[in-house]
Amino acid sequence: MKLFYYLRVFFLSVEACILAVGFLSWVYLGQQIQSFASSIAINDEALKYLMFLPAALAAWIFNEARVLLQDDSDTFKVLVRWPDYWKLKSHLWVSLFYAVFFASLSLVPWVVKSGISSVGGLLIFIVSILGQLTVAISVYFARINIKEVIINAESQY
Repeated sequence: MKLFYYLRVFFLSVEACILAVGFLSWVYLGQQIQSFASSIAINDEALKYLMFLPAALAAWIFNEARVLLQDDSDTFKVLVRWPDYWKLKSHLWVSLFYAVFFASLSLVPWVVKSGISSVGGLLIFIVSILGQLTVAISVYFARINIKEVIINAESQY
């Protein structure tokens, strides 16, 4: 039962949709994207720092996930007693996987020296930025929702 929930969270997510749209764009819109990519002129130094943006977001996501689960001992006790705690953990584990994946993906155009002047480089860059922003936003909203759950749980005790 829990395995199916993990798979559902992994495959039926906005992050998976972003990956699918990126792949489909590469397959069906490759030539249009190539003409756009070849016309982009960005300073190489600025591009290098932009490539590291998803990696910086991944570090923030890992910190937020740690704080979310281990805010303080009283909060942790309330969360562990919460019946849907395992669902929260599954969402966080999948988010952490996607954070690492998108951070790694963002470094590919920089490592292979193609930058964003090719179809693959541009799409990888866009997918990694959008995917990482999606993960960051979902972790941020999860933190807000968990605060509400904890306040409701503490008011019941």
